[in-house]
Amino acid sequence: MTLSTPVSPLLRHIRPAAGGKKEQVFLMSPEVLTDDPYALSAEFYDVMAAPHWATKREFLVAALRAAGPIDLPIVDIGAGSGLSTMAIAETVDDVAIHAVEPSPAMRAALVSRILSHHNAFERVTVQAGRAENIVWPDRIGAVSMMGVVGYLDPDVRHELWANIRSRLPAGAPVVVEYMPLSTPVTVPEFTIAQKRIGQHIAEVRIAGEPASDTAERWTMRYLVHEGQRVVRDFTAEHVWETVGIETLREEASHHGLNCEEVSPIIGVLRPSTS
Repeated sequence: MTLSTPVSPLLRHIRPAAGGKKEQVFLMSPEVLTDDPYALSAEFYDVMAAPHWATKREFLVAALRAAGPIDLPIVDIGAGSGLSTMAIAETVDDVAIHAVEPSPAMRAALVSRILSHHNAFERVTVQAGRAENIVWPDRIGAVSMMGVVGYLDPDVRHELWANIRSRLPAGAPVVVEYMPLSTPVTVPEFTIAQKRIGQHIAEVRIAGEPASDTAERWTMRYLVHEGQRVVRDFTAEHVWETVGIETLREEASHHGLNCEEVSPIIGVLRPSTS
């Protein structure tokens, strides 16, 4: 799930070439060089997300249920492959859901997941824009932002909070996932997920380094093992603003929102009562 990813329009992927060497592959669309870091890696997203999703889903569902009956549209910003969208659809009946996801590769998985649900396709509208281009309902009953906030620069975030606050009724939740990282640091490569799929084992590794004083450059490495052989090996880079809980609280307060830290990686914003 990517929104305002501040990466170069020339995105480098690396994969094995003949003779065991690695070649650089520059991805192009018919119109423009792609800046979609999921162009090759979308198929690995659920491999990476699924082991952690059950816990995150609990916090999203709890926030929605705590709001009481929701009868206004819900906006899922950075819907990705649809894990959060389906959690919303399964928790809140009847209301319209707007799933916002700019990555074409991720939207393919999102739409597939929507169509496989017994009635989500009747309620979920997929928006192919970024956070700054959302077509907002006049009023909204909740917002989900799972794995998104660090892709947004400060100006986009402030505009987003203002748009959200002006549409939220009292008690309506904005569920925001963030990384427990308030300053950029060097993170050696390690494996974050591994899953057998048929005769292959898909592995996802991650490494990080400072991209600036306020942003982390994450290098995601994707491997497919077949026995003792590595049959695929490529990387994609993501630049993530290091928005921690204190920054989230400060920005939320500026826009009339309270911020409750419900886990080390999830905050719930609600309109201030004062």
